[in-house]
Amino acid sequence: MTAADEQIYARGLYDAVIGSTLTTLQAVAPKLTHATGSFEALQSQIDAALAPDTPATIRNFLLVLARDGMLAQLPQVIKAFEQFGAGVTRLTRAEVISAVPLSSEQQERVRQQLQEQYQTPLDLHFRVDESIIGGLIIRVGDHVVDNSLRTRLNNVQRGMLAS
Repeated sequence: MTAADEQIYARGLYDAVIGSTLTTLQAVAPKLTHATGSFEALQSQIDAALAPDTPATIRNFLLVLARDGMLAQLPQVIKAFEQFGAGVTRLTRAEVISAVPLSSEQQERVRQQLQEQYQTPLDLHFRVDESIIGGLIIRVGDHVVDNSLRTRLNNVQRGMLAS
């Protein structure tokens, strides 16, 4: 598994955990809008509002809000949580494949050009594949630019066979 693969799985986990937490908090907020009373009363109201399979971290978080007298602020906390999550930088996976290793100057030039072209933070990896003979294959997200000599030769061969 490459570092890029690890990032993809980590992003999926992050999205799943944050998404389910946000969904749970959004569902419970209306049920706790008018929660009042002592801490023990608030604890009972929180327990009644939560599904039995709710993760303990969410219950504990709500209890902290109740203890601190902030349970009424839950809708604003949820909005702040959404904004915080939106601020997390999302990297786009990018790969540059060459027939020979690129120098650090060449890599930096490619990095700058891709950054200018795509205007998004890139998780850029360089790889060598001698079978492409020359040129580059560039993958950014779902986009692929194959400017390898192998592909150009295959295209010439197909053109000759079609004639």
